[in-house]
Amino acid sequence: MQFRLEVKKLWQIVSFVILLALNIFVLSFILKYKPVTNNRESAAQTIEKQNPNIEEHYGFSTDQFQVSKLKLKANQLLPDLFIEFGFKSNSVQSILSSLKEHIDFRSMRAGTEMAFVSQDLCDKPQFFVYNLNKTQYIIADLNNEGCCTLVEKKSEVKSEAVLGQISSSLWDAMQDQGVPNGIIDQMEDALSSSMDFHQVQVGNTFKLIYDRLYIEGEGTNEGQLKAAMFKTENNEYFAYSFEHQGKTDFYDDQGRPMRKFFLKAPVRFSRISSPFSAKRFHPVLKYHRPHLGTDYAAAYGTPIIAVGSGTVEAAAYGGGNGKFVKIRHDKTYQTQYLHMSRFAEGIRTGAHVNQGQVIGYVGSTGLATGPHVCFRFWKNGQQVDHRKLNFPAQDPLPSNVLPQYNEVKNNLRKQLDAIQQATAMLKS
Repeated sequence: MQFRLEVKKLWQIVSFVILLALNIFVLSFILKYKPVTNNRESAAQTIEKQNPNIEEHYGFSTDQFQVSKLKLKANQLLPDLFIEFGFKSNSVQSILSSLKEHIDFRSMRAGTEMAFVSQDLCDKPQFFVYNLNKTQYIIADLNNEGCCTLVEKKSEVKSEAVLGQISSSLWDAMQDQGVPNGIIDQMEDALSSSMDFHQVQVGNTFKLIYDRLYIEGEGTNEGQLKAAMFKTENNEYFAYSFEHQGKTDFYDDQGRPMRKFFLKAPVRFSRISSPFSAKRFHPVLKYHRPHLGTDYAAAYGTPIIAVGSGTVEAAAYGGGNGKFVKIRHDKTYQTQYLHMSRFAEGIRTGAHVNQGQVIGYVGSTGLATGPHVCFRFWKNGQQVDHRKLNFPAQDPLPSNVLPQYNEVKNNLRKQLDAIQQATAMLKS
């Protein structure tokens, strides 16, 4: 009897130990593994978490492909690039033959972006990517006789608004606000006939509303200025974009075109290094003589624009004047641009130019101590100081168009005012 009790007690102890071990095993399993119902992440998400540096270039994932991006260098040939990536000459000719249906090789320029894509670093690339323009590129399958696929980049237009104050220069102030270069140029085009940007001072303020093009999430320099305000100590200048007869231009509060007969200066965001003067000490000749022009100092190669439309009377080299362009605007007015480094394409005697068209580039040819453009202005055959002339405003929009324009203008004006209100709220 005693023996049975001991066996029974022993069995109870063994059973308890086995049950305890089983519970420990089950608990360990539960803690180690998540239920399937809670594991909703995709395989791609799991891989991404394990490899946070995975990116996509032209649709190729960097965990599977090696994407070698490059830009065409000056005097570099496309066939040489293919050879550098391991292709033989006869293969290159075949590939280029298939690509010429999609790529104009004559238009290729230094800086053109492209890429070679490989799955195996020890083998030749399987794909070639070529950027046709800012919004399109092609992918050539190099294993399939260069068969090409045209890809449209994801693009969108966003409306942006800025308010800034000048602390050093207008250009710096706008760059500090992140204004695209293309919009800065449009702003100067819109207001340059009404105000002299070479007279801006520290403390002047500006407001801009514009649409900006984004490609693949990155902002570009392309866009359309919608409205601009510039405030000096004494005046406020406004410009509003409006389309009339299929052409978009800028107009003032009364619906008059902002563009006058002449622009204020032949270069953007430069500085006046020497004004019009009846007696000036010449820095090269070292004696006093009249300076019947206005010098605008700017970086070498800065574009020089025609201040008004007209016909090129001369594009030549003139001793002390260096390379220059002279334009006849009408029977009354002529302008001349001196010391150019080179002429713009198509600028020659007899060529017609439009207001704002690039006619040459800043240099220091002739009697010049540094890069600048000497701008000369003739009225009835006499050289005059163009900065003292007042030109009449153009006629306003037709009366039947003004109601539509005023509606657009008033809406844009409200948006400009809202920029100031929002900024004031942030400061309060």
